Formats: sequence, structure tokens, C-alpha cells
Amino acid sequence: MTLHTVNLLPDHPDCLRCISQLAPGDAVVFLGRGAWIANASAAWYRDWEKDGLALYVLEDDLAASGLSGQQGSAVAPLDLPGFVALTEQHACQRAWF
Repeated sequence: MTLHTVNLLPDHPDCLRCISQLAPGDAVVFLGRGAWIANASAAWYRDWEKDGLALYVLEDDLAASGLSGQQGSAVAPLDLPGFVALTEQHACQRAWF
């Protein structure tokens, strides 16, 4: 199980590389610019919905992007203590930026 932190704009080529490396049991945290990926009304959001994945977005970054409450139903908002807890649960981590 890997924790992927994604700080990329949705149209960045590395998003496709990240998606191709996701496996059941992995978790993805959208942070910084990655908060735009979590927007439920965006076309690219559906690319990230895969069975067995846990999707999260940092609440502060969602708010900073003006997208509070607009995340997809599969994306759970995450505060900083929750983010720290996720990092403790996943020995393997991969940062995408």
C-alpha cells in the first residue's frame, strides 16, 4: 500500500503516470495545485476513481482554490492531523509534483 501525494495541475503529463501506477489499497492525497483534480465537475476527476483506492484532498488547499464542498463524492476532505495519520499508516510514499 502506497501513499501518493499529488501536487500537480490536472493536465500535467505526470498525472497519467501516477494514475497508471495506482494499485488497490493505495491512498492518494491531492494537495496544493492537486486540489483542482478533486473537483467533481471536472472531466479529469473520473480518471482517478478506481476500485480499492482511497482519495483525499487537504481541506485547506481545497478552500484556497475556491473549491470548498466541490470535491467528488469519492474524495474525503482531510485536515493536517489526518494527513499526518495517513503518512504513519503507509510505509511506502510517493510524491508527485
